[in-house]
Amino acid sequence: MKDKVYVIDTSGFIAQVEFRDGTTVTVPAVVDEIMDSTSRLRFDLLKDAGLRVELPDGACREKVRSAAITTGDASVLSVTDVDILAKALEMKSGYGVILVTDDYAIQNVAANLGIEYMTAATSGIRKKVVWELKCTGCGNVVESGKAMKSGKAVVSGKAMKSGKAMVSGNVVESAIECPICGSGVRRRRVKG
Repeated sequence: MKDKVYVIDTSGFIAQVEFRDGTTVTVPAVVDEIMDSTSRLRFDLLKDAGLRVELPDGACREKVRSAAITTGDASVLSVTDVDILAKALEMKSGYGVILVTDDYAIQNVAANLGIEYMTAATSGIRKKVVWELKCTGCGNVVESGKAMKSGKAVVSGKAMKSGKAMVSGNVVESAIECPICGSGVRRRRVKG
């Protein structure tokens, strides 16, 4: 039986999840997202108990980006999201990894990569989903990977909170522009 490793996203610190057995790991970008004093105290206590803060392997980051393009989640994953997924993927081969996150896009990509996850405070996703980015002007379907590479995508979890993207049911309106006509695109569920 493989040793258990919890790879913790920011929500694991905010929700104060208890980790009684196994090793705990996070990435530096998650540490940067911890703002409130209660979550910071939780981080400090886990750090004193052996929490490791490590950068993920570059090859694993690329595998995560590829999986996110496949699921259509690439346009909504932040650098922190990619890092936490990459760290879980990297450790998966040698350990029984459990990714702790409340982020639905992270959970969707994790499920696609075969990474076990648990939620900190939400119910989590019920099934895997595939998304597409569709232009609101000309109807063109913009490939998720091309949207990211064009530099027009908002590839930050903060965009969702700042009002630059709006969530409405199964559709997410974002700051990504269509490469053909320049209109905005909507992220909508096509499978799952």
